[in-house]
Amino acid sequence: MQGKILYPLNVLKDKYPDQYAEHVKKYQGREQVLKIQIPILNCLWNDVLHFTAVPPETLFANLKSTGFEVEKWLWKKWYKIPADLLESSNTIVCLYERDLRIVPDATDFYSYDPNKIEEYRKVPQVTLDYYKEKFDAGERPLLFHHIPHILYKGAIDVTGVEIIDLS
Repeated sequence: MQGKILYPLNVLKDKYPDQYAEHVKKYQGREQVLKIQIPILNCLWNDVLHFTAVPPETLFANLKSTGFEVEKWLWKKWYKIPADLLESSNTIVCLYERDLRIVPDATDFYSYDPNKIEEYRKVPQVTLDYYKEKFDAGERPLLFHHIPHILYKGAIDVTGVEIIDLS
């Protein structure tokens, strides 16, 4: 994090190349994700900010119940972004309603509906099964596999936004 603005990955490439180089490493071995076209917003996967409605405490509790030692993981602080910071015309949801092993397609994206936030908070059983599979294989999982992604096209000023600290 540099400053108080969250930028999509492609914006970091020009603004903060060192940060871009660090964050793009998350996609090593699955570079095809960076080429996903996001319908409605007409942009790429790395042109948006990625959010989840699932509280980080829930994510880490699920990982711990599978056997992972999440205390060693890097993400200890999370921004709690108020829904009103997300302009509805620039926000969509990827719901992963198909059995995905690689990348979502156009049928997985829907208009964002803040009235469905409870639906977006659910961690599907396929995610819990995936965590267990990765733990058994001795591999670190993708945290948000099959969890609804709230995608925002734009930058967000996080000045004054609540921070959840899991330290």
